[in-house]
Amino acid sequence: MKLEEFLVALSKHNRSKRGFQIHLNTGNLDEETSSKHMDIEFSDLYFSNCELLKTTPLLCFANAGRNPIEQSEDGKPLYPCEANSSMYIDLSKIEAVENVQDFADWFEFPSEKVINLYMFPEDDYLDGNRNVVSIGFMA
Repeated sequence: MKLEEFLVALSKHNRSKRGFQIHLNTGNLDEETSSKHMDIEFSDLYFSNCELLKTTPLLCFANAGRNPIEQSEDGKPLYPCEANSSMYIDLSKIEAVENVQDFADWFEFPSEKVINLYMFPEDDYLDGNRNVVSIGFMA
């Protein structure tokens, strides 16, 4: 899959308002072929939307569209703590984009599509370990 196709898919899913779930260096990847980092893994991070930040190559996943979950005694809206969460991906650091075919149980909630972003290694070796970001398009 090309980066442009990934961005189109993100934009289309963003309009659905169903959200995204993200894993970093998921245990669902084959360790030998993915060359993923083995020292850190995040799973089931949830975001309501994503957008490109103006004139930068940064893709921002955020929860800017979250609705209040209740009101305080004085009537002020109260939001869940993750409403301030964000994650940024530098698009210029993506080496490859993969449209995952077999992803039935990768996330806590069902996904209609999963895309892996293979980032460039941070050392001088192109075959070195890299971060792999798995993005689930929530069903």
